[in-house]
Amino acid sequence: MKNKILYTFLFSLLMIFLFLTIIQKELNIFKIKPLEGVTVKSEKPNLNLENFSSARYQSGLEKYISENFGFRESVIRLYNQYVWSLFDKTYCDNVIIGKDKWLFNEKSVKDHYEGLTTEYAKSEEELIKKFDKDVQRLKKLQALLKEHGTEIFVLMLPSKDLIYPEYLPKNTKYHENSSVRAYDYYSKALAENGINHLNVVDYFNAIKDSVDYPLFPKAGMHWSNIACAHASDSIIRYMEHLSGKNFPNIKVGKTYLAETRKPDNDMEKLLNLSFPIDNNQNYYADIKVVPDTSAQKAKMIVMGDSFFWNMAYTLPMNDIFDYYHYWYYFNTIYYDSEHNNVSEINLVEELKDADIVMISLSATQLYDINHGFISQAFVNLSLDNPEVIDGILTKIKERIKNDENWYNSIKNKAKEKGISVEESLHQDAMYMLNLEPEKYI
Repeated sequence: MKNKILYTFLFSLLMIFLFLTIIQKELNIFKIKPLEGVTVKSEKPNLNLENFSSARYQSGLEKYISENFGFRESVIRLYNQYVWSLFDKTYCDNVIIGKDKWLFNEKSVKDHYEGLTTEYAKSEEELIKKFDKDVQRLKKLQALLKEHGTEIFVLMLPSKDLIYPEYLPKNTKYHENSSVRAYDYYSKALAENGINHLNVVDYFNAIKDSVDYPLFPKAGMHWSNIACAHASDSIIRYMEHLSGKNFPNIKVGKTYLAETRKPDNDMEKLLNLSFPIDNNQNYYADIKVVPDTSAQKAKMIVMGDSFFWNMAYTLPMNDIFDYYHYWYYFNTIYYDSEHNNVSEINLVEELKDADIVMISLSATQLYDINHGFISQAFVNLSLDNPEVIDGILTKIKERIKNDENWYNSIKNKAKEKGISVEESLHQDAMYMLNLEPEKYI
């Protein structure tokens, strides 16, 4: 009798839960916090004879329902909390758990133990040639910009493993050790070639044991907001040194604990847990601009990775810079009311108008210090004449047309993209010019 009552009770709970998930799915009664990270939603499959007979409808419907039931986000967070709390595990591919539950980005862990050669080249020799080529282009670009009164420099930012290697997990996964690391190469090559740069990695390692705040948060991938604030004072002074101009300077106030602000817990968010890690607090400080009537706001362009977000979130940017256009991976543009993508700008005019161009990259992103920007800027500034560029592109197009296989691939790409053959041809010609500018300049 007792078993029957228990079974009836459990069955009733199950039915109530299933009924509530249906109600939540259809009516969305409760506002559920969405999951963090990038997700690709499955489309509901069409019921027809072909899909049904091939079983595509059944498998598609199963996947669609599994991703679209009520309280799905809460269930996933609850399960993630279970494996995190009891087994110190996560199912987020980009997050690796280190000692004392410090979180690391998977790419930085791989770079630390193995290097990233295979992601950027077929061999170490090929990778070094790529590095050498980018350094020489950057050196020429620096000289070209200086002629127009614009200074360019590389801001070398650390990845978390370079500052806190003691918290890295034991290596059980990476075994193809490379002797070439982008940070090691560029920290020497930039200095040897007289290329303007500021090495924050050395600075952080020098102050690591003396500061009263973390340089990287335990649950974050990027430098901490407060470390960014203190480092930014040196970054602005370095800009002044390069340009010979007096820019507004900042003063960083006393350190205090407060509720965590983005992006100090960006990796924790990717775990999608039910409860915050530790006490959900981090160190911060108030920042003010030092009054100086002789200072002039700088015009700055930033080509860089996501580490620049910390500066944008932390500093009173509008009080320091006349503008600070952010060319995110030389693709999407932020903080520019007129442009959304680098394809929309006049690159030469933008570069000439700026006081400072900052290539801001963390250690793992230095493998591609170019990101298409250095070569394209070098080409456009060297050939600051549309007629000259058009003449070179015409020659490249003729070369492509004379290669039957190459020209056929152009036609196929045009068909796939839904564009004209001439447009596809122009894209490939421009790609070749930016890929190997030395052949044409």
